[in-house]
Amino acid sequence: MKVALLLLATLAAVSAQSEPWCRCAAFVTYEYTEMMVYEAPEVTIDSCQDDVKQCKNRCSKELAELTNDGDLWSLTAEGITVGQHICSNLLRHLIYFLHNHKIYGYYEVCGGAWQYAGVMSQQMLCCNGGKHEHCIS
Repeated sequence: MKVALLLLATLAAVSAQSEPWCRCAAFVTYEYTEMMVYEAPEVTIDSCQDDVKQCKNRCSKELAELTNDGDLWSLTAEGITVGQHICSNLLRHLIYFLHNHKIYGYYEVCGGAWQYAGVMSQQMLCCNGGKHEHCIS
């Protein structure tokens, strides 16, 4: 009976596991914290252990394509700037003002720690009342 229960529990644990996956997102860095400002659609990878590099490369490529290599003034498919998209997202989190911050790309493999993807914005981001503006040093 105990063996049957152990087998059943193992089967349930294995069936609960999903396919390996990779998350990709952009973050703004503050002195003591990071805040996600954009998350790309999840990507399926072949293995949680062996495909960290695959996840990083896909994430870097996706963020570069979505932002025209980190250009915050590039227009999105919706006709707004990448920076305005981020400022609007920050506004939804009740962050009205942000001045002189770079945006960094990170990736996460199968629920592990977020790791830097080697991607950052070309310009500093400045949001004034939720509106993307040119930064003044």
